[in-house]
Amino acid sequence: MRLWFYLILIIYTFLNWLIGRQLYELLKTNKIAFWVVFLVLAYSPVLGRLVYKGFEPIGNYWMVFFYYATFVAVLGLLVKNKPFITGCYLLIFLVILYGSVKANKIKVQRYEIAIPKLATDLRIVMLSDIHIDNAKPEGYVEKMVREINLLNPDLVVLPGDIFDDKDIHVLSKEKEALKNIKAKYGVYGVLGNHEYYTGNLNESLKIFKEANITILRDEVVEIAGIYLVGREDASRKRKNLASLLEGVHKEKPIILLDHQPVALEEAKIAGVDLQLSGHTHRGQFFPNQLITKRLYEVDYGYLAKEQLQVIVSSGYGTWGPPVRIGTQSEIVDIQAKFKK
Repeated sequence: MRLWFYLILIIYTFLNWLIGRQLYELLKTNKIAFWVVFLVLAYSPVLGRLVYKGFEPIGNYWMVFFYYATFVAVLGLLVKNKPFITGCYLLIFLVILYGSVKANKIKVQRYEIAIPKLATDLRIVMLSDIHIDNAKPEGYVEKMVREINLLNPDLVVLPGDIFDDKDIHVLSKEKEALKNIKAKYGVYGVLGNHEYYTGNLNESLKIFKEANITILRDEVVEIAGIYLVGREDASRKRKNLASLLEGVHKEKPIILLDHQPVALEEAKIAGVDLQLSGHTHRGQFFPNQLITKRLYEVDYGYLAKEQLQVIVSSGYGTWGPPVRIGTQSEIVDIQAKFKK
């Protein structure tokens, strides 16, 4: 593991050197001042995690800049046209600016689905990948709660990556705001991979409970004539879905919350009617959606597999860079209709 870390660090350093060399040739400024500033920017993602949290927002933006600048730096080895390369860097800045604005525009993505089983129709509001952390702006959670309540949901579901910070106080101070979510049948969620990365899982679970959010960990509850199933994240050891559904009456609708849109065949065979997932962010910024599209059977949107219907959200929030390019931040509004 340590060997991989050093290898990645060497590659990252080399690519930053290529970018820095190219930018210096374009700017022709004071050499020492340039490289001091550049090195701080280049290593701000590491400095933000290990030295001072104030570097974290800089590091987040640097990572998306680095992502695109790497292509330009490699291209610059072949293309020596200075105005063209300058234009590429200006385009990167404009794209990041656009993506920052886009990330804060929340779209309500609506689906109407029919499940041929008897139950009361439900309006289900889903928010995946909220990523509450100290980098989010003041009022982030309050705004989210207002947007949820405007939809007047019967049921609110949060399929993972709700919280994403090592500082538990970041979640604690949002507890009262989260309590204000209004849903006829309550608020339910599952854990994503990021809840485990924080190192404060037990404290997080306690706060979720106090905020009236029920986290299902390989558990089944019956609500309003349906079964709501919550699985542990796929990155962890979890129960087999068939054993989890033992004793469940299959004539009733079964809705599954699974953070990652995986094990769809398992869900289909087990008799699940609707799976709700997130995790992918749909790549968050272009061209990553080309990768997620190949990694997952469905990385975003709707898929039907015989009786199983799957909805995957691109997420309410962002991870790392608060930037979206070619994707959207969204609340999913599902009108679930049941009939024999």
